[in-house]
Amino acid sequence: MSHSYAARRLFPFLAAAVPCIMWCCFAAGCDRQSRSPTAPSTAPATAHPTVASLVPAATDILLDMGAGDHLVAVSNYDVPRAGIRNLPKVGDYQTVDWEQIATLRPELMVTQYAENRMPQGLRQRQAGLGVRSVNIHIDSLEDIFKAYETLGDAVGEPGKARAARDRLRGRLDALRGAAKGRQPVSVLIAIDPTGLSLAGPGTFLDGLLPYIGATNAAASLNNPYPGIDRELLRSLDPDVIFQLLPGEPPQVVDEARRVWASMPELKAVKKRHVFIFTDWYLLQPGPHVVELAEKMQGEMKNDE
Repeated sequence: MSHSYAARRLFPFLAAAVPCIMWCCFAAGCDRQSRSPTAPSTAPATAHPTVASLVPAATDILLDMGAGDHLVAVSNYDVPRAGIRNLPKVGDYQTVDWEQIATLRPELMVTQYAENRMPQGLRQRQAGLGVRSVNIHIDSLEDIFKAYETLGDAVGEPGKARAARDRLRGRLDALRGAAKGRQPVSVLIAIDPTGLSLAGPGTFLDGLLPYIGATNAAASLNNPYPGIDRELLRSLDPDVIFQLLPGEPPQVVDEARRVWASMPELKAVKKRHVFIFTDWYLLQPGPHVVELAEKMQGEMKNDE
């Protein structure tokens, strides 16, 4: 349960780590008519390029920088909200609705893949429709800042991108200032209801901890998203546990609380320093990371 839940929640945001078998099969089947490689589109960029974002984090970054008017389509995993509520959903890390793409004719398509996991035929299909590819990589917190620059340049809004990026840095720096002088607190970030799937070193969630005066209890595991057992959890014994369950209903939250109640020997449980959040954006590496950091620091201050 632990691993399947974490995979389901993280795949939309961390597509670079996904093998994308379904994607490859679809692209290979659609590309039978043309076996020769096709060069990327050389269509001239317009002053206001339209965008189909297949990456929820990229959608969020474009909205944050005030460039949401470029969007004409979003991913299957984007949460309906102001600015994109009525936009069509045209795909994700596994598949693309090429019929809709052909109808909408976006000038840019934003994806997130490791270069060695780029689905076969993707670039050819994009080029065939005159769509320019923007492939981003967001794993760490610093990658989020880089994505602002990449997307800002792609849509011709570098000034807006820099301003939004600097606002995000400023808010995080303010949290660091508020935590200055405090003894660092050992924090465990759980990302499933069992508490056994964690955010480890090198992740954007791990990158938030220094800003709030915390260290990652899972740092020694040397795995960005480790799955552990109860024995290892007891040995980590963090001061504080943050459990991120985006969009989960009350019954799942109650299940999570029962899990922690069954481990009263943990320091965080003894001190009632287990905090469960359900906001939709919790596992999305974009501008909302600062809101998560503010929530975490706020809970830590309240329990001093």
